Amino acid sequence: MTSCAHVSAVSYLGERLIEVVFEDGLIRKLDFHSNWQGNLECLNRDNFLAQVGVDKIAKTLCWPNGVDLDPEVLYGSHEPAVGGDFFTVVSETKPIRT
Repeated sequence: MTSCAHVSAVSYLGERLIEVVFEDGLIRKLDFHSNWQGNLECLNRDNFLAQVGVDKIAKTLCWPNGVDLDPEVLYGSHEPAVGGDFFTVVSETKPIRT
C-alpha cells in the first residue's frame, strides 16, 4: 500500500525559502523561484509567498486566496505537471516522536 505525502508544518524563512515538514519526519527547505505564471503568479510576490500555511484537509501548502500545491510534488515523489518553480535546498529526515 502506498502512502501519500502529508504536510504537518510550514515556515517561511525569508528570501523565498520555505521549510516544509512532512508527517513522516521528512523536512525539506524549498527555494521558490519568482517565475510563476497563470493562477500561481501571486507566488512571485514575496509578501504573498510569506503567507503560506497548511491546508488541514488536503495536508499541503496553501495560501489565503485558495492556491495550494500538490504535496507529492513538494515531497519529491512526482515531477510537477508544468515545470518546477522551486528546488530543494536541503532535505533531511528527523525521527518522529510518538
